[in-house]
Amino acid sequence: MMKIKKIFLILFFIFSFLNIQSANAKTQKWDFEVQSVDKDLIKCIKVIDVKSKRNALSTLGNMGWSNTGFIVRLQNKCSEEIKGTYEFKILDKDGFIVDDKYEKFRIGRKGISKQTFKFYMHTLSWGKVKKVTKAQLDFSFDIEINDELQKQIEKLKKVIYGQN
Repeated sequence: MMKIKKIFLILFFIFSFLNIQSANAKTQKWDFEVQSVDKDLIKCIKVIDVKSKRNALSTLGNMGWSNTGFIVRLQNKCSEEIKGTYEFKILDKDGFIVDDKYEKFRIGRKGISKQTFKFYMHTLSWGKVKKVTKAQLDFSFDIEINDELQKQIEKLKKVIYGQN
């Protein structure tokens, strides 16, 4: 009877410790690169930040596999709604792609959008990227450039490149 109590007590402390660890999981900020084939529309998009958080408890319970949550905040600097997709690529320290995911986005005029998604990753893959925290976002747009949007893009170019 005493052995069962000891085992139960040990298990209780282990699970309590793991719950504390998962509740206090650190949010990691990521460095990122932004790319697009459309060199005009990309000037309307600003990636504010990229963050992630990984739950240690679910990793232990799933033999090393876990969902890692990500948040990408985007800002539209133009006065037209912009929508499309971006490929979110997680890179290792040498710049190789460890994992990637396509996400749709839609940002109202002069608005900010918060995109949330999860990667199902193994601990070994996560180990390659958790200290580097580097990502690449490749944008594709589902919008045509009308005259008004073209004027705003030209204004942004002047601000960015310092032309008058």
